[in-house]
Amino acid sequence: MPNDHKLMIELKDILQVSLLKDAEVLAGKDGLTNRIVSVNVLEVPDIVDWVRPGEFLLTTAYTFSRDIGAFERLIPQLKERQVCGMGIKTQRYISEVPENVLKIADEISFPIIRIPQAVPYGDLIKEIFNRIIGEQTKLLGHINDFNSKVRNIMLRHGGMKAIAEQIYRSVRVPVAICDDIFRDVHFYCLDRDKEAMIEDDLKDVMANAFSRRYPQAPDMRISESIVTEHSVKRFAIPIYFDNMHYGSIYLWDTENVIRVQDLFVIESATSLIALDILNRITLVERENVHQTTFLEQLLSDDREEQNKALENADFYLFHPDLPSQCVVLMMEQNRQYQLTPNNARMAKNLNTNLLNLTNRLKQEYDGYFLVTRKSDRAVFLLQFDKECTSERREADAQRFIDTLIKCIDEKGVLDYTFIGVGSCVETFRSLPMSLQQAEQTVRILMSRQERDNPVLYYDDLGLLRVLGHPLLRDEALAYADEILNPLEEHDHRQHGDLLETVRVYFASGGNLKRVSEILFTHYNTIIYRINRIRDVYGIDLRDPETAFNIQLAIRIKELIR
Repeated sequence: MPNDHKLMIELKDILQVSLLKDAEVLAGKDGLTNRIVSVNVLEVPDIVDWVRPGEFLLTTAYTFSRDIGAFERLIPQLKERQVCGMGIKTQRYISEVPENVLKIADEISFPIIRIPQAVPYGDLIKEIFNRIIGEQTKLLGHINDFNSKVRNIMLRHGGMKAIAEQIYRSVRVPVAICDDIFRDVHFYCLDRDKEAMIEDDLKDVMANAFSRRYPQAPDMRISESIVTEHSVKRFAIPIYFDNMHYGSIYLWDTENVIRVQDLFVIESATSLIALDILNRITLVERENVHQTTFLEQLLSDDREEQNKALENADFYLFHPDLPSQCVVLMMEQNRQYQLTPNNARMAKNLNTNLLNLTNRLKQEYDGYFLVTRKSDRAVFLLQFDKECTSERREADAQRFIDTLIKCIDEKGVLDYTFIGVGSCVETFRSLPMSLQQAEQTVRILMSRQERDNPVLYYDDLGLLRVLGHPLLRDEALAYADEILNPLEEHDHRQHGDLLETVRVYFASGGNLKRVSEILFTHYNTIIYRINRIRDVYGIDLRDPETAFNIQLAIRIKELIR
């Protein structure tokens, strides 16, 4: 149900009451679409301190009859307080509304309406309130009726196309519902002439509907744009549920007939439309459970589990003897990400992003892949033709990665996404190894926290393929700590730079002059540090074995940590 402020009617609707049939809009006509919720009488100087947003003020201008300057100053103040307009009776205290007042009102679109002299304020107020209540009651009826029709469509499993048709029948203008999760556009319009008017803009909407990046705190307001050569208004109504964005409804007002009330009626059903999308998500999640079970068995180290997976291989079009490769994607909004009640919303956002991502990949990538999603991660299994050369496999895998990155970037989540790529293996028996490699690379990538490149390939790890292995990682770090601990303790205790000096020393090939230039430190100071490292800590950097151990320890920490 919409908020109360969305049940307001427009000021121009009040002009339809019988007592205002002879009223005249003197200024601020552009503000007649302001919402009105109540009426008040302005006959005291400090009324501005008591007005409320949406009030329509009635006055005889008695307060300003001797101070027109105060009248001029009041109009912007009322506009700032979101008063919807002013009704004024002339002839009794002022003969005409001053030109300066009307000019100010026109500039800021603040309506000033001349009330017929014979109209009693009491009767007018009563009639306006009756009109407001009547319009709100009518609007609530339309909202309930429209929501009921949408619910019936959902109960009949009519789908988004049927909902788009129902919206069209309500407003008789072209309608498009863009489902951001499943990347579908459902357009409906029975009038070919109206469709032709918005044809180019519809193409733009369909091309760009899924490339927008939505902020963390999305703007939930209806937006309005002037589009096409016919100056047609296009309204965009966002579809939200529980602060999650699921898509948008677009309306093209080809006949200039859409009222604010029509938009509120449609907007009131957006939570139901989001629930329809959520129902589809639930069905996909059920399918994902079965696919996840298949992949977990297939990627298991247990041969019996792998054999169980083969029983369902035909269902997933998986061929056991074709070359395959694992890719692991991790999304991390918080380095200490944990699935707890306090951050369940974060998990929901991540899961929605991953669902959107996999649906997009199915449309963009024409090669074979399977995927399983779990909270903050996704595991992809790629498979290639037997006849493919190694170069072709690499090219296909790179095309998949490029598509993956493109889709992630469009959703604006690339900054906290990490992708690890295992090596390509010849048969399904070696898939657990490819998965372990992909997981190892993504862990290394996350530990580096480098944002310029979100992808790391196992085949590019070099020495770290050995040192970063889960069985060796802790031992390698312990070895590096043991070798470098004396220098690290000195630097920590003395706020020194011995370890940095050693690192630059090896990077410069032992050229002390070059070390001095890189560290912006006097040459004699560098010599002093090198001698101190040798004399105090017994580390002779010119000794080949010592030099190897030091460089290996530094490299381990750089690569792993």
